[in-house]
Amino acid sequence: MAGQRVYLLGPSTGTPGDRAARFGAALDALRAAGCEVVAPGLTADAAGDLVADVAADMDALTAADVVVTLPGAEGLWEYALAAALGLRVVAYTAREVRRSA
Repeated sequence: MAGQRVYLLGPSTGTPGDRAARFGAALDALRAAGCEVVAPGLTADAAGDLVADVAADMDALTAADVVVTLPGAEGLWEYALAAALGLRVVAYTAREVRRSA
């Protein structure tokens, strides 16, 4: 996976600490494997500009080489859009990241 642009997709619910715990291991492993990672769910801001946030997420998603999903991502709009665009979508496992690096 080294050198690939990864869109790390997972639920953006909960506190910043909840999101850091949910995304942290995958984010660290993907970066250690040499990936360029975008994780909009990690930095989601409920008080932000929703239209601008969705537009930025769409740009990042369409620029990705692969979408890596965390548990709970299957119901998110980005998951459906990635599938519709024919992007490669894979579930995150630490073992898979190490093997693909």
